[in-house]
Amino acid sequence: MNTYEKFRKMMDNHIMLSFKGEITSDIINMVLQIMETRLDAVAEKGSVRKKIFNVLVECMQNLYHHSEPEVPGQIHTRRAMLELSFNEDYYFILTGNYIKNKEIKRLKERIDRVNSLSKEELRKYYREILDNNRISDKGGADLGMIDMARKSGQKLDYNFTEVNDELSFFDLTVKVAKKK
Repeated sequence: MNTYEKFRKMMDNHIMLSFKGEITSDIINMVLQIMETRLDAVAEKGSVRKKIFNVLVECMQNLYHHSEPEVPGQIHTRRAMLELSFNEDYYFILTGNYIKNKEIKRLKERIDRVNSLSKEELRKYYREILDNNRISDKGGADLGMIDMARKSGQKLDYNFTEVNDELSFFDLTVKVAKKK
């Protein structure tokens, strides 16, 4: 596929942003600034814009805090991907990063639990975690997945692709409905 074909594919699939590389605080700030401009270009305002930003921030924080290096022991090779696209009904925020295979079961259980809860149950679960001051070994309270589901109003779509005995590639897609 030549460059023009790649460009047309991105245009046809309404890809607003595509990033691959190391997620740093500078990259997070840059992406948020770019997305502000891009959302202006598609005339997205109000609560949908706010939901997209909230989900985007949570996704990027997950990439920043939970990505593993592709080569064990190398600190500065925590590569990840982020893509934001849309169709007539939804915005799609897709992330992908390496995780340790031993973390898959726990992460899958957390996402499946979040996906099984109603809007009201998600709100209660969120409060329960805050009230109990549960902090994970990575320093967070495991609120990110709950918050993404609450803000998007959608189930979280995910997949794990085994890379080797130690690592898998985790991809997560969050949909945010457009207002009509």
